[in-house]
Amino acid sequence: MSSIQATSMALKQAIYLGVDDDLREAVRVAVMSKYELEPMKEVPHIWPDEISLVLMEFDGNADAVLEQVNQILTLAKGVPVYILLKQKDADFIIEANHQGVQGFIECPNEVFSILSILHMQDRRRQGKNGNVSSLFSLKGGVGCTALATNLASHLNDITEGRTVLVDLNMPLGDTSLYLNMEGQRLYSLTDFIYNLNRFDENLIYKSLSRHESGLYVLSLPNEVGELDSLNGEIIKTIIQSLRRYYDHVVIDCASDLSDMTLSCLDESDNIVLVAEPSLSSFRAVNTVLQLTQKLGYMKESIKLVVNRSTSQDDETLEEVVDAFKVDAVARVANDYFGLNESLKEGRLLKEYKPESVVNQQLFNIANMLHNGSMSVEVAEANKPVKSAKGLLKSFLQKMFQGRVFSTASRVESKKVVVS
Repeated sequence: MSSIQATSMALKQAIYLGVDDDLREAVRVAVMSKYELEPMKEVPHIWPDEISLVLMEFDGNADAVLEQVNQILTLAKGVPVYILLKQKDADFIIEANHQGVQGFIECPNEVFSILSILHMQDRRRQGKNGNVSSLFSLKGGVGCTALATNLASHLNDITEGRTVLVDLNMPLGDTSLYLNMEGQRLYSLTDFIYNLNRFDENLIYKSLSRHESGLYVLSLPNEVGELDSLNGEIIKTIIQSLRRYYDHVVIDCASDLSDMTLSCLDESDNIVLVAEPSLSSFRAVNTVLQLTQKLGYMKESIKLVVNRSTSQDDETLEEVVDAFKVDAVARVANDYFGLNESLKEGRLLKEYKPESVVNQQLFNIANMLHNGSMSVEVAEANKPVKSAKGLLKSFLQKMFQGRVFSTASRVESKKVVVS
């Protein structure tokens, strides 16, 4: 059995206000990895405890919805309120925003992206920019680069093209090999540094390479001597620049504890420790965990991915994993043939074997890294479970069949936009 565990991530409580059963069910599936949805048709007189989010339908009745917004913000100060726009109304959006509504979600188009919208809006409210996830192992050969490239491709889908993969696996990184970009003229770290002081939103995109999938890539230079100009402070500056413009930065780190590697970990929201089911690999994980404690890294930022896991894993190894006391542990099944063949063909696993258990597990991990959500388990290697995204698509196809929604111009300045 292959599964992903996130033992400390208890579901949060959310209220859904509205009468559209189909839309409510689609929203429930969209947020089910992070929120338990409680349906209501009117604002309760006594506000329930532990409510973290309110989602409200808007179908054109502005006065009624604005009155409900006012009631909620009076009863539950500080609880974020988001409006599900079944119709567009610029005057309503402006007034609701003025009252304190934190965001607007277009239906059905943005129902797929509710968790990403909520997550990024929350980070921006806290003064934070995009997420940074660093994949790291002190022991080489455990599959960090394969995981980094494939996770980045899933994150690129989740963020709708706002993900960048950074190769810092010095001196000779392989992300370009895994993405079948080796023969291309790629922009490197040194090119990026050259333009660092002149960046604006247009120039930063021109200073990165782009994979055919839409994923942005920042590679290592071809000449090893060019790495001499890099140091920990420059690496931090690069990461800070990237996270201002991208929703997710994925870093493939070197297998060492150099100043540059530690700078990556310093800047990371997610420190993804990659291991394989062997005692030598777990010993390396234990060394890093002790270091993270000494350096004061937040426990919540540490994730453990056991790569090449099999149902025959030794019970002793499972006891070692439990002893690490890492809150979020994910297992990726052993599919050496599938990953190796996808590499030979120059294709990502999601394209080569989209229905494979490993691909579904990687999507779940990407969702956890970006949205902080628990993941739907992939229970059996020969009987894959539909991901939440797959279930959501099915619901949306059913619920919006035959319905017509306005495609009027977007009110960009008064809504949450993830593009």
